[in-house]
Amino acid sequence: MYCFRCGKKLPPRVVNCPECDTPQKRRQRYRTRMILGLFIFLAGAVAGSLFDTIFFKGSAWDHSFAGILGLDRAKTVKNDSPENFLASEPLVLNAIQESASVSIELTASDSTLPLEIGSYSLANFASESASSISSSESASIDIASTSQSVATSSENPSQSEVAIDQTHPDPDQEVDSTRLKYSTVKPLVKEEFNSYHAFIARNLQEMVFAADRFKVGNRNLYQCFTVKLGANQTPERAFEWPGNVWTPETTEDGKAIVFSSDSRSSEHIFVFDRASRESKALTVGTGKNMMPAVSPDGSLVAYVSNEKGNNDIWLIGIDGSSKLQITSTPDDDREPRWLPDGKGLVFTRILEPLKKSNIMKITLEPLGEATELVNSGGRNWLADVSPDGRSLAFVRSLATDGSKNTLIIKNLLDQSEKEIRPLGNADCFRPIWFPDSSGIVFHANVNRSKKIYVAVLEQEQQD
Repeated sequence: MYCFRCGKKLPPRVVNCPECDTPQKRRQRYRTRMILGLFIFLAGAVAGSLFDTIFFKGSAWDHSFAGILGLDRAKTVKNDSPENFLASEPLVLNAIQESASVSIELTASDSTLPLEIGSYSLANFASESASSISSSESASIDIASTSQSVATSSENPSQSEVAIDQTHPDPDQEVDSTRLKYSTVKPLVKEEFNSYHAFIARNLQEMVFAADRFKVGNRNLYQCFTVKLGANQTPERAFEWPGNVWTPETTEDGKAIVFSSDSRSSEHIFVFDRASRESKALTVGTGKNMMPAVSPDGSLVAYVSNEKGNNDIWLIGIDGSSKLQITSTPDDDREPRWLPDGKGLVFTRILEPLKKSNIMKITLEPLGEATELVNSGGRNWLADVSPDGRSLAFVRSLATDGSKNTLIIKNLLDQSEKEIRPLGNADCFRPIWFPDSSGIVFHANVNRSKKIYVAVLEQEQQD
């Protein structure tokens, strides 16, 4: 028998080489293995980081097995429970599920149900849908009894400031959006935390948004914040909530905030009364309800629900009294936004996850079939119509993996498009028009966190 290390012949009945198997030699081999293992680990970490940076732009987690299962990166690392950023995001918005297209069907037997847009009683809504809202589930929650203190600047470790030029024209003054051009970009909230899902109030005096600035219990949760649009204003928490708050927006009169939350499994739509400090669940049941949008007159809420299996667009009264399913297809319909006159909606119809989705339009009086507004063969999503109804702002993903998201403004009259890159190559999401068309608020991934900006627009000079 020979020693497999040094190759010398061993004496009879001797297994271990007396020269190679000494305590000193064993310690030396152990140290060598440890150093080699550490080197391999560090080399793998460096190679993985370079691969993530070059091929996935820092978002390799979303392409991993955990990302496919929908696990949130921040939640896994911090052991808390915030959502998909764009969802989505989520966050935003986070991975969006997508599929293919068919015709629209109503949940009621009569396909010509009249809709009284602007009234709280939605006549002839499907009775089985309306009856699903039980009095026990839609009862008010006394937020004041659950530590309802509004956050002040002393709670705010980052002392964020919002500064916006207060030279807006009258929101009711007509502005031709087709003659607007991009001027500059301004940050609306400066902080090291994630802030997104911003919405500008009708009176142009306030912005509401979601941010993970505070812990609720022992978890980092997205909460609803409001801020007055002016120099050196500090955002304040609108109310303390036991779960994540997503896509908050105010009603037309500013007296209520509508949002979605996972505080009731799996996710539901809520309305918060700012005067009484009470809230009410608008949706109930086991389905996931999300992405609410309040109608221009404040009487209706459009939202996304998988109550019937697929993600479809639904309507419900602001008082939760009635609801109606608007789309019913095998597709993944998401992100509803109202037309300025309240007589229709635009939304995203996803045909292939992260690769292909179209912007759709559907009229509500009478309820018709959805038609395409944008179909470029790629991923178009997160659309919002300008206050004059002539332009459409949306996001287009330039890469086939759903990244390289840029802002597009489409002229709905001549179908021309303008690409906006306010932050260079940074991914931009969820453009929402200012009520006076003076800008588009959006959020972007900057330095691996979500921050809110405004793309300032100005009127082109007439020739």
